Order: sequence, then structure tokens, then C-alpha cells
Amino acid sequence: MSGIETVKVIVDAEKQAAKLIDDAMTEASAIRKTIDSLVQQQRQQMLDEAKKEAAEISARAGDEGRLEAEQYERESAKALQALIARASARKDATVEKLVTMMMKLE
Repeated sequence: MSGIETVKVIVDAEKQAAKLIDDAMTEASAIRKTIDSLVQQQRQQMLDEAKKEAAEISARAGDEGRLEAEQYERESAKALQALIARASARKDATVEKLVTMMMKLE
């Protein structure tokens, strides 16, 4: 083989190697884009699930707060009714005491 043929073989081998490297880089870039897309999808899915769970927790907390407020309102109404009943029961005696005190003052 002559020197020119040897150079041609070397040049052809370098061209093939460069093409293989270029093809491998193109494929690696495509794989990287696919992986990036999958990672982004998983992140978005996890974010959506977290938002949904946060909304459920918030709704549950709101419901529990409303129930607690309603319970407190019922208990307060019962306590107020009991106080009114006791005050009404003592009203006659109190009025009598006031009248007696007023009569003594006159």
C-alpha cells in the first residue's frame, strides 16, 4: 500500500470516527431531552398531587373549624339559657329585696 492510500484509509477512518461520535452525541442529546421531559413530568405530577393534598387538608381543617364553632355556639347557647333561667328564678327574690331596701330607706 502506498503512502497516499494509507493517508486515504486514515482520513476515511477519521471521518467514520467523527460520524460515529456525532451520531452518539446526537443520540445522547435526544436521550437527555427525553429524560429531562420525564423528570419535568414527574415533578409536575408530584406538585399537582401536593397541591391536591394541601387543598384537601385545608378543606378538612375548614370543615373541622366550622364544626367546632357550631359546637361552641350550641354550648354557649345552652350556658346562656341556663344563666337566664337562674336569673329568672332569682328575679322575684331580688325584686323583693330591692323593695324591702327601698322601703327601709324611706
